[in-house]
Amino acid sequence: MRQAYIARLQQLDSNTKLKEERALAQKLYDQPAWLNAQVIALTLSQSFELDTAPLILHARHKGQTVVVPRTLPHRQMEFVELTEETHFGESSFGVLEPLDGRVFDKADIDLMVVPGVAFTPAGKRLGFGGGYYDRYLADYAGATVAVALTTQVAQADEWPGETHDITVQQVVSLVD
Repeated sequence: MRQAYIARLQQLDSNTKLKEERALAQKLYDQPAWLNAQVIALTLSQSFELDTAPLILHARHKGQTVVVPRTLPHRQMEFVELTEETHFGESSFGVLEPLDGRVFDKADIDLMVVPGVAFTPAGKRLGFGGGYYDRYLADYAGATVAVALTTQVAQADEWPGETHDITVQQVVSLVD
């Protein structure tokens, strides 16, 4: 199931993807959780994912602090402030991670924009398979939102849920 959704994302027409990304970003910017957040956790997206660069730029332009994930041993992660001085390295998963910077406590992150390959409108999430976000979100008390391209919106019964799965509070999509 995960591979099928990734393949759908990789095959998405670039013009369609760009158009959807712009509409989704505007929809996200209008959400109270985004508007009220001082510290926002975002990922540095891979090429086939929804491009998070505009979201990062928008947040920083508005004076919001952006933090990005860094993986740790035992499938744990932490969030590090993104600044002009941040240095990056490639993780074992082939994604960029901060090598340095201020680590933020969970309690100091107001909004977590949670990545995944598919989401149901009710917030059920199919992640990338490592369990990093489920572990992190298990005791995270802030707001959670996912931003889903049309091809990422799934039906509730498309995959079986697991006991450790953490749903997101809100899914921003173009599907009504």
